[in-house]
Amino acid sequence: MAYVGFTFLDGQTRDPTADDAVRFTPIELRVIALAERIDATREIDAGSRLGRFVEWAAGIRLPRPLADQRLETLRRFASLARHHADRVEEADIAEMHRAGYSQGQIRGLFDYLSHDHPSIA
Repeated sequence: MAYVGFTFLDGQTRDPTADDAVRFTPIELRVIALAERIDATREIDAGSRLGRFVEWAAGIRLPRPLADQRLETLRRFASLARHHADRVEEADIAEMHRAGYSQGQIRGLFDYLSHDHPSIA
């Protein structure tokens, strides 16, 4: 009987290793930690009309995207993997590849963030 895989990481040319998963810089690890706490899908775009109105009416400053596009891509993917793992799509994986992350890094990050982890008190 043939096996048909339905995960977004099927068909990769080599298996990711633990070495791939840990190849994040210290700043990337901080971005991942930030993404674990904040659901990026619930953010209001500060440049949108609604965002400008909220800033004007409430007198608060909405969060801005990270200045480094590579880190912003990592933050959005990590947040999506942590808070909405079932909504990660091929386009999200392709965006991570375009940002320069390896298949192993992407898979390791997804595997780590997509499971519930007990908080350390």
